[in-house]
Amino acid sequence: MRQIVKFQRGFTLIEAVVVIVVMGIVVALSAMFVRQPIESYFDMARRAELTDIADTALRRMTRDIHSAVPNSIRQSGNYLEFVPIKTAGRYRAELGTGTEDILDFTSSTDSSFDVLGPAVTVAAGDSIIIYNLGIPGSDVYEGTSRRDAVSGGSNVVYTVGATQFPFASPANRFHVSGGAVSYECAANAASPASGVLRRYSGYAIQSAQPTPPGVTSAILASNVAACTMSYQPGVQQRSGLVSISLTLTKQGESVTLYHEVHISNVP
Repeated sequence: MRQIVKFQRGFTLIEAVVVIVVMGIVVALSAMFVRQPIESYFDMARRAELTDIADTALRRMTRDIHSAVPNSIRQSGNYLEFVPIKTAGRYRAELGTGTEDILDFTSSTDSSFDVLGPAVTVAAGDSIIIYNLGIPGSDVYEGTSRRDAVSGGSNVVYTVGATQFPFASPANRFHVSGGAVSYECAANAASPASGVLRRYSGYAIQSAQPTPPGVTSAILASNVAACTMSYQPGVQQRSGLVSISLTLTKQGESVTLYHEVHISNVP
């Protein structure tokens, strides 16, 4: 009787080790080719995020600055300050039937005027501003071109003070403002994660440009590595230019956006 012998097939230890080594080399080579595209994707995502944050902040600043009272923008150090317009209108300057309330610039006691057009809303703490030239004698910060508002509607009442508004507006325009606004560039090149761009609001208009303490603030952008703001008032106070440069840095990626805001300073 013949005996059938069966042989078991398999891998030897040496063969298994060789396979593991070869697979390790293949995986390492594959990782080298895959790593760069993955890193590039995350770098691109960070740059896109930073660009979006910077662009949103600059657009917000642009909208704000365009609403500034003519000739009210001023810059000092890391701060850019202006007086935003809440609402505006035209005051009555000439009599019709004789019963209208005109604004008499020759009277030191006249404290009201009729509004031509839609009624305006005035709140406590608001100011009435007329023909602000941004120069001594007609400056919203020193108070010569603004008066404290009392009430609004179709007839505006304000506090005259010691003197009347110094100049009449050629277009009979007036502006209503509720206070000042400041932007602060608190950049940190050494530690961008702690650098921010802030917006301050809700504080009273002051003669000297303040560092707004203890007032409402909002962070418009974080990771600010560098930030500069400058203002050129233009020729004869008729036009102006605000220049803003903002650099954001995060995890080794940086984006820099530069923006210019053209301002019409016709009061």
